[in-house]
Amino acid sequence: MTDSNIMLTIFLITSVLAVSSQSNFQSQLWVTKILSDALDEYTPDGGIVCKRHGLEYRKGLRDLKLWATQMYDASSKFPTGILAGRSFDFGNFDECLKTVTTGLELSPQYCIISIRFLPTAKLYPNYNNITPSNLNPTDSVWESTKNDTGLMKMQRNEINTALCVPSSCSDSDIQTTLSPKIISAFHKHQLTTTVTVNSIYCTTQQELQPPKLLGYRIFWGVLLLIILLTIIGSLCDIYKVEENQYDYKSFFMAFSFPANIKRLFLASNKTENLSCIDILKTHACILIIAGQRMLHSTGQPLQNPKKLEEVALHLSYVMIRNGSLVVDFFFVISGFLTFYFLYDELVNTKIINVPLLLLWRWLRLMPVYGLMIAFHTFVLLHLADGPLWKKIAIQESDYCQNSWWSNLLFINNYVHADRPCIIQSWYLACDMQFFIAGIILVYFVWKYQKYGVYLMWATIFLSCLIPACVVYTHQFYPTFLSNISILNYLPDHQSYTMLYVPSHTRSTPYFVGIFAAYVYRYLKLDKPKFRFPYSKTLMTILITLYPLFLMTIQVFYVHEYNLWLSVIYTFMYRMVFATIVSIFIIISAINGFFKGLWIRIFIPLSKLTYGAYLGGLSLQLLQVASMRSPTYYNDSLLVSNEISK
Repeated sequence: MTDSNIMLTIFLITSVLAVSSQSNFQSQLWVTKILSDALDEYTPDGGIVCKRHGLEYRKGLRDLKLWATQMYDASSKFPTGILAGRSFDFGNFDECLKTVTTGLELSPQYCIISIRFLPTAKLYPNYNNITPSNLNPTDSVWESTKNDTGLMKMQRNEINTALCVPSSCSDSDIQTTLSPKIISAFHKHQLTTTVTVNSIYCTTQQELQPPKLLGYRIFWGVLLLIILLTIIGSLCDIYKVEENQYDYKSFFMAFSFPANIKRLFLASNKTENLSCIDILKTHACILIIAGQRMLHSTGQPLQNPKKLEEVALHLSYVMIRNGSLVVDFFFVISGFLTFYFLYDELVNTKIINVPLLLLWRWLRLMPVYGLMIAFHTFVLLHLADGPLWKKIAIQESDYCQNSWWSNLLFINNYVHADRPCIIQSWYLACDMQFFIAGIILVYFVWKYQKYGVYLMWATIFLSCLIPACVVYTHQFYPTFLSNISILNYLPDHQSYTMLYVPSHTRSTPYFVGIFAAYVYRYLKLDKPKFRFPYSKTLMTILITLYPLFLMTIQVFYVHEYNLWLSVIYTFMYRMVFATIVSIFIIISAINGFFKGLWIRIFIPLSKLTYGAYLGGLSLQLLQVASMRSPTYYNDSLLVSNEISK
């Protein structure tokens, strides 16, 4: 073999090795580099106009025109924090949509592109094997991207990145032209990919200012009228000459701020012995708002979701996570008061005017509730904007425009439950429906006193059995667990619409509250001198049992799903919790706990719980919908947000 042949052979071998090495290097590129290169080369394409504007944008970028460079600068470049669970890179929403394109035919559009990726079997054959609980730093990176079945785990195989493109390119244009480019780029590196472009995550300049409907003007007109009436009523109250010159029942005085402040601190003579209810309502409302805040904090894009994973299973969070059970405080109280007042009414008058009762209850709830429905329908979408604004705020407005009537009729926990207007309003629907059922039950207990106890027991048993059957049939967890993977939008999940919000699966605490009021009435009237012995010890036991029982939900977070355990737990846990609350109320009322200073502190707070419950989550929704960057999660942020609400 000649020297030239030898040199040629060496050259060929070297070239093959170089190509092989380059190919091997490319197959090991991390996904963010692959995605960054693919997006950097992308020119918007699609229809005729979209293609023309895309080429104009690319030419303007090559010539470093201000408008084109701003659009490019506003787009995400190199997503970071994927392995820490951070899946959102918002780019710069405001820079994109505030780009001035005067004199040009095109205008900017901001879109979030969702990419999910998986390594092929050729790249990583062990991908489908079970991942150890503790990863070793020397393990393959693909181990950390595996789908984790843990309830409190973020997935590491998703990227949501932002693009600023011409508004003439529809979401389908971007989908059909960008998706193949990204899929092809990832395929070269042995990665399978799905790309999604949804119109709900695309925003144009025109969409920043949606048209104001007539309801928008009516809302602010009504609010202004209320403010004027409050000023007039307050002036009438302050400057009255004689004590009886103005009747407190007159129209204007009903809006007097000083008079309403006095009423806020005024205790009802009818429930003087039930001051513990004010404490329970305040306590429950604080926990619910804290749970709502944690729900939004964990469901929204986070900069450090790994921190959330570390603390999510701590016992200190269990009472907040078991928010489904905390709402039962209000159901027990509502059932207790329903029996307490209606039974006495039947004993005294022998009749109940059901239509008048329902109308009175509707009128009591509707002023604040109706104002909130109008706010969500007509006003919310005009208050801000942001990358998630269409997905959260405008979608909320659309749902309210379509289903406001179901809220007014208090059937929204069954009608359009998967597209709710004011997501927290399911409770009001349940409570109204329970009230109707409570009227019927109390009437039969009064009418057939001999069988009243058995009827209430049978009702409680049936109310426990129904949700247990639902859990068994659909193989649900016993309650709607607030796992990280489904917090983005709760109503999308069957366990929410079929187990969490329907009245027939939530009625147990209400009927236990009715039975508790029956027991209280019996002890108060038939044994007026009866007092519970060792009452302080009993109260201490109850107060200790309460948080411990809330913590029992932890077993479903740390262990694999077990159907029969879920069924048994579902059958018992609401009844047991409601019993603990009921015994607390009865002992407090019979033995005269919580008087004096307790009443002054908690009476005004308990009267504000209704407004706090309705309005608190709406403010949180507004904050999340207008976010421009992922939130940094920590305990102090959660506490400060809780205090501010």
